[in-house]
Amino acid sequence: MSTTPSLEDVAAVMAADSEQSLLDVVRKSATALGFDHFMLGIEVSRPLLKPVQHVSSGYPLAWRRIYADKEYAWKDPTVSHCKRLATPLVWSEAMYPAQSRDLWEDSRAHGIGFGMSIPVHDFAGNKSMFSLARDQPMDPDTGVLEHVMACALVLASCAHFVMNRLIVPGLLSKVDPMLTARERECLAWTAKGKTAAEVGMILQISEATAVFHLNNMVRKFNVANKTQAIAVGVAMGLVN
Repeated sequence: MSTTPSLEDVAAVMAADSEQSLLDVVRKSATALGFDHFMLGIEVSRPLLKPVQHVSSGYPLAWRRIYADKEYAWKDPTVSHCKRLATPLVWSEAMYPAQSRDLWEDSRAHGIGFGMSIPVHDFAGNKSMFSLARDQPMDPDTGVLEHVMACALVLASCAHFVMNRLIVPGLLSKVDPMLTARERECLAWTAKGKTAAEVGMILQISEATAVFHLNNMVRKFNVANKTQAIAVGVAMGLVN
């Protein structure tokens, strides 16, 4: 039996000030819609850089361990769908190919065999997925399903916005190389076409010191030269 999350519930999602508070308010709405479990995931993609993912899961711990141990993400049809498409997916047995039958059987055994996944793609290239799961089939009534889907779409969009605000900055800070203030200055001026000698003059340091900072930057970015480093710096938002 599903009900409609209230406007207060939606507002609570938007007002979440931590990952845990986001999980708490989304759990309340998922329960109101008739689901036992949920999952939120986001992937940040930037040119020249590896995608970075984060999952906030309301799934049972035992299932999360099995899912990780068996590396089910590589064969999960909900994940591949949400990466490729921006349309909602109602789960069915038919979406599991032969090589994913073990995933289907294990998920049902842990009470998450039925549900839906809602992808959200934004203009910055970030993609999120909001999955709702339960141990019983979805209500076959078209009106009920449309109602649940409409509510889930709103929650997915709100959660995507909040994850971008709460989770993405910290996520990127853990994977992006840390440049010193001087390295950032050298990067900025080099991106404007200045040579190492000119950078040294502008920053009142020797050319050799400017080269030292530029070489450190290249090493931290794991690239071959300063041109590639500028490209990575642009992708990271360090260069305007």
